[in-house]
Amino acid sequence: MVRATRRGFAFGCLLAAGLLWAPTWAWLSQRQGDPNPAVAAVPQLLAWWAVRHAERVARAKIGKGDIDLLFVGDSITQNYEKPGPAPDEVFLPIWEEYFAPHKALNLGYSGDQTQNVLWRLQHDEVDGLTPRDVVLLIGTNNTVAKPNATVPQTAEQVTAGVEAVVDELHRQLPAAKITVIEILPSGISAEKSAKDAAVNRAVAARYAAILYVRMLDLSGLFMKDGALDAGLFYDPRLKAHGAPLHPDSEAQWKMAAAVEAALYAGSR
Repeated sequence: MVRATRRGFAFGCLLAAGLLWAPTWAWLSQRQGDPNPAVAAVPQLLAWWAVRHAERVARAKIGKGDIDLLFVGDSITQNYEKPGPAPDEVFLPIWEEYFAPHKALNLGYSGDQTQNVLWRLQHDEVDGLTPRDVVLLIGTNNTVAKPNATVPQTAEQVTAGVEAVVDELHRQLPAAKITVIEILPSGISAEKSAKDAAVNRAVAARYAAILYVRMLDLSGLFMKDGALDAGLFYDPRLKAHGAPLHPDSEAQWKMAAAVEAALYAGSR
């Protein structure tokens, strides 16, 4: 593990010095020798990402035995650290009310795909931790066109990626119950929605009889009269007017309540 940590530190230094850039992504992926990019463990090639990873590795080292709840995911999870801007992105109070009392640690990284989470897990990010529960929300960035994806990813490939993350979490944290939140609905495209639904069905089927995995479908929170409620996402209200993808403050409150209820039913 020390060697892996040193590799991660060296990688972060190279990024900070500007010695790694996007074309390196293809080389890193090819090094894995797997045709499925969703399971080929690679980092994001961004300086802030490397810095965050190093900080989280350090946090794990000092938090051994003091983390009961672990959140793993992409920007939707990392967003819990944001105090604003109001009213759409006030997420920190949600975290402080619902999850901080359970000694929680946030391992969400904006833009992450399954292969990025695999790399983080394999490079000391949960080393020595013994959480009771892990909440995983990942995959939505795999099913939408991303500049750092080597090839378009099919539903089958993304399913394998999500399952690889679950299996890696269980390998490293065998005593933890893993709650897999199904990929949330979005308004990106009909093609993405179909992929997401296929991934959710396949992952749920794979772990249906596995006691250490709990599947959690929160899609109903985002529907109104049988259609996606775009008002529960902040993307359309940004200056760039993006398609619905990131839950806003109201939706994150609903999500947090549902997640806490699944984890700690009857404890409040």
